[in-house]
Amino acid sequence: MPSPAACHLVYCEGWDPLAARPVGLLEPDTARERDEAGEQYAVLVRDPGGEPLVLLEIAWSHDHCGVWLFDADGERRTHHRYARREDGALALTHSRRWPEPAAEEADEEGRLVLTTAVLMGPEWASYHHDYLGGGRTTVNRWPDEDLVSIATRPAPGFGRWEELLALHPRLSDATVRLSEADVEPDPVPVTAPWSPPGPLAPVGVDELFRPGGEHRDARWKKEAEIEVHDAGTVTLPTGRVLVFDPSRLDTITEEQALSVPLPPGEHPVRLSVLRSAAPDREFALVAGVRIDVADLAGTPVDSWEMALSPGQDFHILGEGQFFGVLVDGGSGVVSLCDAACLPRLRELFSDPERDHNLLIGHTEEELARFADRERRMREAARAFLDEPGARTAQHFAGTVGDSMGGEAHTRSGVWLLRRLAHAIVHTEVPGPLTSTDPRERAEDTSPWSRTLDEPVSGGNMVTVPAGYGADPCPMWLGRTADGRVAALVVDTRVIDRPTEV
Repeated sequence: MPSPAACHLVYCEGWDPLAARPVGLLEPDTARERDEAGEQYAVLVRDPGGEPLVLLEIAWSHDHCGVWLFDADGERRTHHRYARREDGALALTHSRRWPEPAAEEADEEGRLVLTTAVLMGPEWASYHHDYLGGGRTTVNRWPDEDLVSIATRPAPGFGRWEELLALHPRLSDATVRLSEADVEPDPVPVTAPWSPPGPLAPVGVDELFRPGGEHRDARWKKEAEIEVHDAGTVTLPTGRVLVFDPSRLDTITEEQALSVPLPPGEHPVRLSVLRSAAPDREFALVAGVRIDVADLAGTPVDSWEMALSPGQDFHILGEGQFFGVLVDGGSGVVSLCDAACLPRLRELFSDPERDHNLLIGHTEEELARFADRERRMREAARAFLDEPGARTAQHFAGTVGDSMGGEAHTRSGVWLLRRLAHAIVHTEVPGPLTSTDPRERAEDTSPWSRTLDEPVSGGNMVTVPAGYGADPCPMWLGRTADGRVAALVVDTRVIDRPTEV
């Protein structure tokens, strides 16, 4: 006879994986009303000791029921997604598993970090395997027996969760006794930390620009912290915003400006930087770039929506899809400017590959390498002048560059090296070159951003690295409670959001 298992129910908005607790606690009657109206809510099922076992995410208006299974450490490592069919039954459409690595494999490049099974019927499935560092493989085959056995479930009435709870290994052979936990509802409304299936939703946009926020990065799964940095201003003569990969300047048109303009004028730009100090994987990645409308400074954004260009129809997007800016791995950057700047910019940057450094400037790491090379050249030059000889001459020539290696073996070459060494030792580090070329007057406005004025239109172009450098980026338009446009965000998707497809 199955052993009885007592479980406590907590109705809520969802689960916060960083805080490891439910958020937005709800009265059972409130959850029931949402269930009847088809509105989304969540159900956390705990054991009597308070350990989480199962989280149900329900939105009947989307015919959606998600089932998260917790492991013994309280981590969500399995997620089943069910869709309600016309006959009322639930059909499994997706199943994800995050394997727990052995201690010696935790940081091993190429380690399997996620397996996603997309079921395309009772006899066929597509298995996607994602690996630490960004690799992915896909295999189409018969679904595994463990998924076939749970491929359908009856859609539960409110409070009748037993069939879904049986998906958890601890409850599969148990007689479950459910009772509502004695918790106090949250007095302040909380935004749900999940969205039902559909086009990519603007989940976590505000969190991108909250300094100190702790997240994992999407590729290496390292713990990291959000920093927010000022990046100067962007000047929009007409307010028609273009967001693009500058290596595609020759194909961009003014008609591709976002359908909803920002107010003309000069607006502050901020960067979200995800920084990790992990000893085996240090990084500082641009997680997002944000333009705030100057006249609405201090006015909170009430809602976010996908920013679209003319001809883009939100309703044709499939699950997890979005319209955004495609970043090429060759450039790895994204630029923002007013559409009125485009004709002159296209004239200036006729060869995007040649002009690449003018667009992006230099990273912190590059500047550090330049300073290190300057130090090594000065030390080698001084040693050569203090003790002239073949050995010191050869060492100095090597710090200058490969092409100078042969100079240490001829009298004229040694004379040239002495003149060069003397110049290096007895001069200061030169400042930036002055030029009448407007491309070379671009300014670094932060370690991650560069701005170029376009004097003909009166606007400018802001360029930043785009996350990992080769991924499409969604864009989100923020509105105030009264509907005014207050912000534009480009999300580079370097923050790990495990519920995304």
